[in-house]
Amino acid sequence: MAGGLSVCPKTMPIRINLLAEAQATAELRRKDPVKRGIWVSSFLVSVVILWIVKLQMDVMFEQKNYNNIAASMRNQTAKYSSVTNENARVGDVEGKLSKLDYLSTNRFLWAPVFNALQKSMIDNIQVTKITGSQTYTFENPHDIGSGPTLQHLGKATVEKDTLSVEAKDLKPGDQTYAKYKENLCSFDFFLKHLQRRDGFVLDGTLGPVTVDPVDPNKQFITFTLVAHFPDIRRNE
Repeated sequence: MAGGLSVCPKTMPIRINLLAEAQATAELRRKDPVKRGIWVSSFLVSVVILWIVKLQMDVMFEQKNYNNIAASMRNQTAKYSSVTNENARVGDVEGKLSKLDYLSTNRFLWAPVFNALQKSMIDNIQVTKITGSQTYTFENPHDIGSGPTLQHLGKATVEKDTLSVEAKDLKPGDQTYAKYKENLCSFDFFLKHLQRRDGFVLDGTLGPVTVDPVDPNKQFITFTLVAHFPDIRRNE
């Protein structure tokens, strides 16, 4: 330029980023919410799968424990059943033995009765016949008494024992039959087992005075004495 200084303008460097578009695309992809959601979902699915696997392992382990416990219970149940069945059989046998023992210790024995009759004989009495009878009756449950004395009796078998003595009084004028009756009633065995002072009673009436066919000089009368022993009650 004439008459002045010339100034050369300052040049600025120009920078061109050839990867800008690719970087922008990558940044946009990195910030894409769908991708983040997929990653998060995949992580959650993985966690759920791991939890399911853990639960399956726990179930298998508990199932194994259950099977062991069930097998042990079956074994113990079999032993328990065997023991209870054996106890039931033992109880049944003991019950039968107890009933047999009760029957043997509470049965009515006739031998002591005959022995007592032999020891209680007196002169001028001739026993011609001795009859012992035993009857059994079954009783259903029933009540006896009333009010405060009411008692309930269960079913039972009742044994009734009766003794009958037929004899001759060879001295009817002395009423020896009455002395014989008194002697039987006061004899210790009969007094204890008949549980009453007048245990023997005259059954019917005295027979007529009869001449002894063997010795016509002798006369006699016949009579019968009866005793009823207390009932023996055996509960069923």
